[in-house]
Amino acid sequence: MEYLLKLLRSFHEKEEDKAQVDRFASLLTDRVIPQYPTMCEAGVKIRNSKATFPKAWRTIYEGLKRVGFFRCFIPHEHGGFGTSEESLYSYMELLGYSCPSLGIMFVAHGRAVDMILIGNSEDQKAIYLPRFADGEFGAIAMTEVEAGSDAGAIRFSAEQAGENYLFNGQKWFISNAGLASIYTIVVNTKKKKSPRALTAFLVENDVEGFSVEDLPEKDGLKLLPTGRLLFEDVTVSRKNMIGPEGRGLLLAMNVIDRGRIHIAGICCGLAYRIFDEIFDYSRKRVQFDHPLTSSQEISFKISDMYTQINAARGLCFYALRQMKTPFYRGSSSQAKLFASRMAADVARSGQIILGGRGYLRSNVVSLLSADARGMEYVEGTTNIQRMLISRELFRAQQ
Repeated sequence: MEYLLKLLRSFHEKEEDKAQVDRFASLLTDRVIPQYPTMCEAGVKIRNSKATFPKAWRTIYEGLKRVGFFRCFIPHEHGGFGTSEESLYSYMELLGYSCPSLGIMFVAHGRAVDMILIGNSEDQKAIYLPRFADGEFGAIAMTEVEAGSDAGAIRFSAEQAGENYLFNGQKWFISNAGLASIYTIVVNTKKKKSPRALTAFLVENDVEGFSVEDLPEKDGLKLLPTGRLLFEDVTVSRKNMIGPEGRGLLLAMNVIDRGRIHIAGICCGLAYRIFDEIFDYSRKRVQFDHPLTSSQEISFKISDMYTQINAARGLCFYALRQMKTPFYRGSSSQAKLFASRMAADVARSGQIILGGRGYLRSNVVSLLSADARGMEYVEGTTNIQRMLISRELFRAQQ
C-alpha cells in the first residue's frame, strides 16, 4: 500500500486532498486489509431481506462513517465534502487494493446519490441526501432476468393509480441488495419495449410489499451483497419519481458512465495489490539458489504487469479529463474495458508466478483473482463496452 499511496498522493496538488487520502488509507490498512481473507471466507448472506455481514463489518462501517467517507459523494450545499473527481478516483483505487467488494458497494451507492442529484428535485435532495451523508446506503436497480445488457427490454410493471404507481415485478443481480435503505428503480410505465417507456423512482426498503432474496453464491466478490428485489403490489408515490416520466433510462445511463471510471479505478487498485504480493514473493522466493527476480522471464512478467496497471490508470485519468465533454461516454467505456481485462490478465500472471500456491483458495492472490473475474461484468460487460465505444466512434465521425 505504501508505494501506491505515494503514487496517488502525487496526483493531488492540495495538501488537504493528500491528507484525506492518507486518512482513508490508514483506515483501510488498519481495519480492512487484515480482515479481507477471513471476510471472504465468511461471505455475506441475505436473510429476512437484510444483508448479514461478518463481524468485522461493523468496525469497518463505523470507521468509514467516522472519516466522513459517505459525505465524499455529496456536494457542499447538501452537507457533503464536495470531493473532487480525482480524489474519488483515488479512494476507489484504495478500496480495490483493500477489498474490491467494498469498492463496488460504494459505486452502487454513489450511483443512487447521482440519480437524485441529476433528477434535480429539491424536495428529494432535501429528504435523501442528508440520510446518505449520515451513512445510509443506496443502490440502483435496473437488471432483470430478461433485461441485462439490453436495458430497453425492462418489463418491470408500474401502473399508474391516481397520484401513485403500483409496482409488480423483480429486479435481479442488484448490488447492495439487503444493505441499501434507499433504492433507485428503473421501471416500465408504458407497457411497451421502448427507452422512452422507462421511468426512475425512489423506493425505501421498509415499504409494504417489498422484499429481498439472496442469489446463489458467487465465485468472487464475496463481501458484495447481491440479490433479487421483489415487489408485490407496492404503492409508490408520484413524488418519488426521479426526473420526468420516460427519462429513466437516460438518467441511469448518465450516472453509469461515471460509475465505469470508478469500477476501472477499483480494477487498478485490485491489480496493484496482486502486483505488490507478487513483487514481494518474487524477491523472497529462491529457486535454483537464486531469487525468482533473477530470472529474466519473471522480471519481464513483473514489468509487464506494472506497465499494464499504469496504462489502465492513464485511461482512467484521460476519462476524468473528458467529463462534461461529448467524449465522456466513450472514454469511460474505454477505461472500464481496458482496466477490467487488465486486472484479469494481471491476476492470471500472478497465479502463474506463484505456482501451486496461487491455486490455493486461502491465498490472497487467488481470492483477488476471483474478484478480478467479476469486474468484467460490473457496470456493463466487456462486449457492451465495445459496443458503446464503437457507437460513440461512429457517431463522432458522422
